[in-house]
Amino acid sequence: MPVKIGGSYVSEAAVSFAKAQAEEGNKDSDVIKNLKEKFPNVNFTVGTKPFSGTGTNNVSISSKILKQMENDPEKRLEYEALIYDIANTDLAQGRKLKSGGFIIGDDGGLRAWSVSEHNDGNGRNIANLNKKNKKSWLDEMLVNTAKKKKSSPLKEAREKLLEKAKAKAEEKKSAAILDISSEGKALALSETSENISFKNTDELSKYLFQIFDVVKGGMTKISAKYLKDCVKDEKKMQSLFNNLSAADATLKARQKEVGFQGMRVKIDENGEVSMESSKSTVGFNGEKLKRQMAAAATKGDMKAVLALIEEDIKTLEDGFKNNMCDAAEVEKAKDLLAEAKEKMAKLPDRAPTPEEQSVMAVNMAI
Repeated sequence: MPVKIGGSYVSEAAVSFAKAQAEEGNKDSDVIKNLKEKFPNVNFTVGTKPFSGTGTNNVSISSKILKQMENDPEKRLEYEALIYDIANTDLAQGRKLKSGGFIIGDDGGLRAWSVSEHNDGNGRNIANLNKKNKKSWLDEMLVNTAKKKKSSPLKEAREKLLEKAKAKAEEKKSAAILDISSEGKALALSETSENISFKNTDELSKYLFQIFDVVKGGMTKISAKYLKDCVKDEKKMQSLFNNLSAADATLKARQKEVGFQGMRVKIDENGEVSMESSKSTVGFNGEKLKRQMAAAATKGDMKAVLALIEEDIKTLEDGFKNNMCDAAEVEKAKDLLAEAKEKMAKLPDRAPTPEEQSVMAVNMAI
């Protein structure tokens, strides 16, 4: 949608870009140098003479306009927005151009020039584009092009450009609302929360889902009434952000603990927060298994112990996958299994005596 800035109609993407750039360098007296830094793919010259320069990315600017840009921040914003549209325009439009470019004249008007190849020689063309028309100059060019060609690469490029600009604007809005530090603390940025708003609880909920892990992970339950209050009340919204940020920090710290299985965060209608976490671990009784290994007097007895150790190893491996034990615990069980196999190789392959059987039964039971 065309946006009026100064005396010109330009694209929304151009306005967003120019505003962002103006904040960075609006006091730079060397306007051309500043423009070259912001638009590195454009060849800038001072003057209003057409058919000068090679390539199709030439922009000539009147010295009067440059002076206005130097002294007037609004004029700088207007013409940088205009240049943004120019820089993202395919002047060729499918034609075989040898060179081409744009001219911003003394009156701020925009002209386009080109030198194209024809079978009968080179052709020169210059067009005046009315930048004060309610349709932006870029829209006007698209309309003229559409008369010659049903499908316009420029129109498609412009649509993609606008989509990217809108996406970047949304990212900037999110970044301006809250920054989460490495410690998990919520830090308000320089842009005040007066400029931050959500139309409804759905919009706020989507934002919370994108930013906070405890929300994204389905671990948080927030009162519907409190969410509505946050949409209307800036302080409550900031308090909500701070509490969820603290919950994220807790989650991050607890996730490193063996046995941590999750947490629940509840925020009631008054904004009061309660958190609870769950923990579950698995392990094996190494000392008991060692006693059973010591009591085994035959290969048959040790085989029974081996079966118990193998069962424990499977449980530990499953537990390790679910953060219910660490790798060291699994290795201990595997080392014990290797020791039991080594010992079984040395035991006799016979039936146990009544006394051996009694000792083994006691150690298997306790």
